[in-house]
Amino acid sequence: MKLRQVAGVTMLRASLSTSGYSIGKPGVPWGAIERATWLSLRKTSRSYQEEVVRKISSLKECFDVIQYGALSYDVEKFPLFAIKSRDWNPEKPNVLVTGGVHGYETSGVHGALLFLETKAAFYSNKFNIVVAPCVSPWSYETIQRWNAASLDPNRSFGKDSHPQAEESLALMRFIESLNIDQWLCHVDLHETTDTDETEFRPAKAARDGVAYEPDTIPGLLLTHPTNILKE
Repeated sequence: MKLRQVAGVTMLRASLSTSGYSIGKPGVPWGAIERATWLSLRKTSRSYQEEVVRKISSLKECFDVIQYGALSYDVEKFPLFAIKSRDWNPEKPNVLVTGGVHGYETSGVHGALLFLETKAAFYSNKFNIVVAPCVSPWSYETIQRWNAASLDPNRSFGKDSHPQAEESLALMRFIESLNIDQWLCHVDLHETTDTDETEFRPAKAARDGVAYEPDTIPGLLLTHPTNILKE
């Protein structure tokens, strides 16, 4: 990897070869065999039950915890939860917070949980709050951007999306079930990781049968000129 300074931001450039990804043939979109091969290589690296569900369970004294579905990959292992503020009042503005749409973006999941643990009760005096802290639990466990079908849930929320990721479909069905006419805002928690450039963008290019074009990853915002890292 190389670091370079661009407009006050340290940029991380991957030195990945542009010759191709390890799965599939250059210029040929993946079929069922390639997708199955990709899936077979994913490994569980952490526990959704221990790290997320356990924390959600501890919130039941102060919030309504709603299971709005479960992933077909393993319905017992991957239940889907939303947390809703109590004293729901139609006169209050409505706020939606989502995390873990991309499961490998860890800070979004734990940021949503931390908000529930520390601040949500305070803000629920003025807002109706709904939080879905981990939209893609399989992806969380395997530290992946895609779901098990090699689909990006964050590109699947439109009704015309095809095929549609089941994580996105489940969340949209839940949101529709709330019968809320207007949301004041939706805070969707994301982050950018080094593996966007070393793994997920090359994988996407291979999956779609297009040429991979190397890019840069935003790094740490520098506050002191003496800390500037040059190429």
